[in-house]
Amino acid sequence: MFKNIKYSCILSSIFLLLSYYTSSQNIDCYTIIAGKNTTIDNSVIVGHNEDDGGPEMLVNWFKVPEKNFGQNDSITLLNGTKIPQTKKTFSYLRFQVMKQKFGDAYLNENSVLICSDACASKEDTAKGNIGYYLRKIIAEQATSARNAVKLAGKLIEKYGYESSGRTYTIADAHEVWMLSAVKGKHWIAARIPDDEIAIIPNYYTIQEVDLQDTVNFLAAPDIIKYAEKRGWYNAETDGKFNFRKAYGDSACNIADYNIPRQLAGINFLSEKQYTENDILPFSFKPKKKISGKDIENILSSHYEGTKFCRLPENKNPHQNKIRGICTQTTQYSFVAQLRSNMPAAVGALMWIAPYNGCLFPYIPVYFGIYNTNEKVRFKNYKNAENLQFENDKNNLDLFPEHSYYAFNQYIKYIEQNYPERIEESRIFKNLIEKKLSKNQKKLEKSVLELYKSHPNDTKNILTNYCNKYLDKTLIISKQIIRK
Repeated sequence: MFKNIKYSCILSSIFLLLSYYTSSQNIDCYTIIAGKNTTIDNSVIVGHNEDDGGPEMLVNWFKVPEKNFGQNDSITLLNGTKIPQTKKTFSYLRFQVMKQKFGDAYLNENSVLICSDACASKEDTAKGNIGYYLRKIIAEQATSARNAVKLAGKLIEKYGYESSGRTYTIADAHEVWMLSAVKGKHWIAARIPDDEIAIIPNYYTIQEVDLQDTVNFLAAPDIIKYAEKRGWYNAETDGKFNFRKAYGDSACNIADYNIPRQLAGINFLSEKQYTENDILPFSFKPKKKISGKDIENILSSHYEGTKFCRLPENKNPHQNKIRGICTQTTQYSFVAQLRSNMPAAVGALMWIAPYNGCLFPYIPVYFGIYNTNEKVRFKNYKNAENLQFENDKNNLDLFPEHSYYAFNQYIKYIEQNYPERIEESRIFKNLIEKKLSKNQKKLEKSVLELYKSHPNDTKNILTNYCNKYLDKTLIISKQIIRK
């Protein structure tokens, strides 16, 4: 299969790389979505690798408070278009990749999570206004995942989406949706069944849809008619409407930087095993109940044990000859654990690995903290907003006090001799994660008891706990380098 598409893949890769460097799009993110009935604790779990450009990015972790606005306040999009601001915004966690328009992840006080994967579309004539601000507006205003999908859909229909295409994962503690946007005013969303898992590389994975089933599908009103108008779909010859076939970039849909990543994730979790020649499913039932650790293992994967593991001479798996899941472009990796049986302050939990999940432990960030560790953020949040697209301000050397500077130095050290140095890195990672796994139930039990009578007092406990493990990770990574 790959031999037959070699040249189309090369052309598609060149196109996407040019698209990245001209519009700051991330082109190789990866997302795993687990419905609540597939996990051992009945939580909704979303795992995501955020891949952007290169290894020198600066990432800020913030807790943003709720805000009140006046009747005449507005949001100004990057092209100057103004959108009315809501009277009150929700509080949220934000993981901000400096200099990137589509690299941020959000988790708000209603346990609504948003992240995304670039997906090239066929659209070549439409224009749009909104892109960067879409997920931020969702975080500020959404009360649930379904509410967020409807809000995003309305914004896309009114203002138009600006990039070629993208799939947003939008989750809460009860359900998860994929929303696929196309440049212009077209979008479609599909709900992941509670007893199934879905995986997104960098192509649209929504396939056949039933738009009469509004419980599980939502879309722009003319999503099918527009495809017919453009010659992308013909009901008589094509049969049931398939969104990916109609709207997805043809080369992207069969590219060898996409299929192996989706295939590897599916085969890791699914009882049914697939090959690269199969039509891979939108979602599937797992062979057993899964945990956040299972998701972490996939996010940290370099295709070990499969034919797609084709290491270079230096044996550095981040330079695998086929685009891997865990790569040199990973800026952060997370596993979001969204639980409905406890308050969001405790139940909405992000496990974050700075840069690669294979090198760093996944550190807890509970929604109920006061703020994130000051070592992993700018102290002045507004300043970080202002610097988002000032490229000369993203150089890590300008911020030696920022933890990402030290984490970056740690990665460089390991990758100078990956085969010999990775074992010490694994020991460090496993040591931290074992302590976290051992302490989680005890911590949450005590915090939930206190939350019943003194909810504000839990903020200090959660903040100190999360800060402690960020500090440990920072200290140990520096110690390893000094050796």
